[in-house]
Amino acid sequence: MDKEIDSNQDERASYSQAAYSWLMLITGYYKRVNDDLDINMDEMMTLNTVSAHWLYKINSKNNKSFSDLVDMSDEDIKKYFSGSRLSILSIANILGQPKESTRRRVQKLIDYQLLKKDENNGIMLGENYTSLVNKFADKTAAELYKLTTRLGKIKWYQKKEEETL
Repeated sequence: MDKEIDSNQDERASYSQAAYSWLMLITGYYKRVNDDLDINMDEMMTLNTVSAHWLYKINSKNNKSFSDLVDMSDEDIKKYFSGSRLSILSIANILGQPKESTRRRVQKLIDYQLLKKDENNGIMLGENYTSLVNKFADKTAAELYKLTTRLGKIKWYQKKEEETL
């Protein structure tokens, strides 16, 4: 009986540690978006949506390493958006945001040269995107590594898997 109580206490303790680690990752990400990139989270989510579309297109053809992505030229990026017209309305629908708000966010990101419009008015990544990723992704990857390492040390994954079995 005491072992069962200890096990439940360990599980609760590990959940609080996991939750804290997760929230610190998200808080750090939020702060870096504001401080390092000078954009807000809604703008970052707009940028992430376009980037996810790009990565989906890349992954459907062949996987790339981090350096492959960062070293892509504007023309290389454009190739992956070819034939795929990602619209402001599509982005708004994906994010569940009003179209006009999304249009303003896209325009700000175009002004920052993080996004641009192709010849068909589709939204794609801009010329400053890869330099942003190069600086920003290293820190995000390091923070994600710390989170997964922490979760592994407290064996949070294993406990969650056991609950579902």
